[in-house]
Amino acid sequence: MRGAPALTDELRVGRRALDGVAGVELLAEVLWAPQEQCWVLPLRLRADTSGSSIPEWTDWYVLIDEHYPWGRIDILPSKKGSIEDTHPHQRLNRPGSAARPWREGRLCLQTGLASLGLRARPEEPRSAETRLSWHVASAREWLETAARGQLLAPGHAFELPDLPTGGNPQVVFRETAQSLGTWTASTEPRGWVELSPVPGNSRLLAVKAFSSLDGRRVFSPEWGDLLRAGPRRNRIRVPWMRCDSLPVLQPYAPPTTWPELEEVLRSQRLDLRKELQAFASRLRDGKRHLCLIGFPIPEKVGQPDLRMHWWALRLPMFAHGNVAPRGYRRNERAYWLHDQTQLFKHSLPLNWLRTDNWAPEDLRSRGAMPEPLRNSWVLLLGAGALGSAMAELLVRGGISRLVIMDGEVLEAGNLVRHTLDVMDVRCSKAHALARRLRNLNPDLQVHAIPEPLDEQTARSNWLVSRCETILDCTASDEVLEVLGRHTWDRPHLFFSASFGVGARRLLCFSATGSSFPSGEFWKRAGAWIQQENEELRRTSLPREGLGCWHPVFPARADDVALAAAIAVKALVRATATRPDARLDVYEREEHEDSFRGVTHVSPVEAHASP
Repeated sequence: MRGAPALTDELRVGRRALDGVAGVELLAEVLWAPQEQCWVLPLRLRADTSGSSIPEWTDWYVLIDEHYPWGRIDILPSKKGSIEDTHPHQRLNRPGSAARPWREGRLCLQTGLASLGLRARPEEPRSAETRLSWHVASAREWLETAARGQLLAPGHAFELPDLPTGGNPQVVFRETAQSLGTWTASTEPRGWVELSPVPGNSRLLAVKAFSSLDGRRVFSPEWGDLLRAGPRRNRIRVPWMRCDSLPVLQPYAPPTTWPELEEVLRSQRLDLRKELQAFASRLRDGKRHLCLIGFPIPEKVGQPDLRMHWWALRLPMFAHGNVAPRGYRRNERAYWLHDQTQLFKHSLPLNWLRTDNWAPEDLRSRGAMPEPLRNSWVLLLGAGALGSAMAELLVRGGISRLVIMDGEVLEAGNLVRHTLDVMDVRCSKAHALARRLRNLNPDLQVHAIPEPLDEQTARSNWLVSRCETILDCTASDEVLEVLGRHTWDRPHLFFSASFGVGARRLLCFSATGSSFPSGEFWKRAGAWIQQENEELRRTSLPREGLGCWHPVFPARADDVALAAAIAVKALVRATATRPDARLDVYEREEHEDSFRGVTHVSPVEAHASP
């Protein structure tokens, strides 16, 4: 552990800015805390907390990054003369290490934007003179708001209390506004829930189905291919119970011991011991089992509940085998007597595990495709470099119904620009891409057809017939002709994307109708394709393999990725506008091997469909 750094001029300036501030009393000078590797400033704050249990004067410790005014600033309550309860917008206010004079209940004083690390945050100044005083003033405001009981005011985004979780596994569930209706209609307060390891990641357990105590199905999440299947032998069955509302200790602390959990459930007319007794006889196998506790939550404070949320708790090991109180036989009555006296002691903390809602709107909160495209069945023709890259972007954006058609296998030479890897060489591109995409989106239903599109398949394959969006990435004239000859029973969105030599030029053709307008495509794209062919003949093409010359189409992986991103944006636009026919041509601009951007050189659009 390194020694204390020199106190910087910036921190001296920040410290001096607190001198003489009303309601702020500095208790000592700034000191270096070697264990935390930060500066510490103890102070006392005065706030208008009349009518509440919060004292007028409270003591605090400010932990300041050594690179002040940059880095973190944390304000934590002192173990003496400060608040001991946990409030909203505060970490769980436990005493913490005996070696530290402050508790663990760090205040949340920053807005939501602050957590993103944005450079421009007008609500929090960054100058040495003002940043420290801003945090101290915000702490006083926090105290006064807490005293009024307004830290979670109506209309604010709802937040759960800071639950102390640790260890594996993490439990993932899928709860939406629609599934809340199922729970509301059910009268079952408890039962069994089936959990299954997420394929390829044993650290995650996915909720597969809820049932009553006697085995009647209550609710099953609508997972995609990744989590819907799987051998039943890997599933485990554990208890679940639900509350009418968030099980929290006032002001806003989660229960952390068995007596606290009993207390908070008792306030909701639930007897924890009676609830667990209903399961105990089936859990006496010498293992520690999980238990899920569910409750409805709103999206914003004061609004109606929107969905269920689940906490996961690791239960103590129930009595089994030769374990029984002295003088009692080894039967269920004796076992339960032992459980009540040994498992629910004050000294036993609750072992909470992390849970996460994998509802589509939660997983895609960082970025999603428009809803009409997400809800569409998409037929991808061609799982090559461009097709695989576009498919990955679409699936990450929320596409959850996909059919992939490609009759080729992956060759090692494809790896320089394909999304698949060496484990997939000599495998069907369609099947291998489907396997990869399943791991990107737990809602995805993907089907692979390892053959090219022909008229027979277009007429008879039920997967092809149900697709509403046809995405062609084959660069094949034959495929376009098949699409032009086949007539669907309802209008479809057709989108064809292809790039030229070196992926320098990208052609995106979109149309709406019951069949692909091949004549209109050639009318609009023919001159561009002819130009590409002429450039191709002037290009020295690389070869693949030995013997007879097999030319391959040159295009670097970064250029393919750029083309795929542009094509996806063009597809999104076509989904919204539903054009009768439109051709978009994009060209990459470079000068002396220096990339300068992409130019939209040829938008040609007919009247949009009504």
